[in-house]
Amino acid sequence: MPDTRWWALEDRKTDFGDVKPSTTDLAQLLLIEFGLVYANDWFLVPFRLPAGTLAEVEGMAVTNSFGERFWLKAAGQGNDQNWHRWNMYTLSVKGGDPVQADTSLLLPPCTAPSQEGRPLEDVHLVRDEMANMVWAIEAVIPGVTGQGQSGSEAAEETAKYHRDRIGVSEPTAGEDYAAAISYRAMTSVPEHWIPFVPVHVPGSNREVQLQRSRMLRTIAGDPEPAPIEPRTGLLRPGLDGGPVAKFFVHEEEVPRAGIRVTKSFQRTRATNGEAHVWLGVRKQVGRGERSSGLSFDDIVDVEKTE
Repeated sequence: MPDTRWWALEDRKTDFGDVKPSTTDLAQLLLIEFGLVYANDWFLVPFRLPAGTLAEVEGMAVTNSFGERFWLKAAGQGNDQNWHRWNMYTLSVKGGDPVQADTSLLLPPCTAPSQEGRPLEDVHLVRDEMANMVWAIEAVIPGVTGQGQSGSEAAEETAKYHRDRIGVSEPTAGEDYAAAISYRAMTSVPEHWIPFVPVHVPGSNREVQLQRSRMLRTIAGDPEPAPIEPRTGLLRPGLDGGPVAKFFVHEEEVPRAGIRVTKSFQRTRATNGEAHVWLGVRKQVGRGERSSGLSFDDIVDVEKTE
């Protein structure tokens, strides 16, 4: 904003006279108007509060230079669902009923830098444009010892266990197979790859969201392929403790770079010296798109065995 004091030189890094917005650039026009016209309308009044408190600000008494005293209330008062209401740093009211807005100010307790342990769960949500879906890769799953375990190793061990249980190995082409090619209905993916398929939002023909789905454990000789369920608690909402419920993720939550969600124990000390330990979840940016190799209706060459 411009300097509000007289006989003061402006910062040379900001040149409002050189700004040339177009007539349709409303965002830039509003920003310039806010800085040039309403710069003097903002005042900072410090008010100290202890950490971990919920303060109810009823209003503020202001006395001007003419001795007039005014009682100012919060700008965000009124109906919580009124879109004309302006507020910042306040709490929202759950639901869509026309209720009174909550103008209280929450000051959460601050903590010093915390220590974070190794991830107990590590899930990578990546986009697969060839398959037109999103995959949740369970890189780390909870182990029986209470520590994290490699999801890829656990998937290989589980697949081997079910093959040994059935007693049938993967099929191989022998000399009695005369054709040089074979038909493959569908390829398989590792068991720690959980699919999320796009589905329409109820009541909308264009908006979509990502729904958790399941792959089948296809093993040669298995008459009833079983669906593969996720092992991490991050992907199991709706599968435990009652009727099975669907699980959705907003499509905009998974960009092209993907996201990484980890769960680990964290520890810190409060200002009074007490130690606090909790199980926290962290969301980070991923490393780009991935390809699962999932394909349908393939013609593959047959490898003859001597």
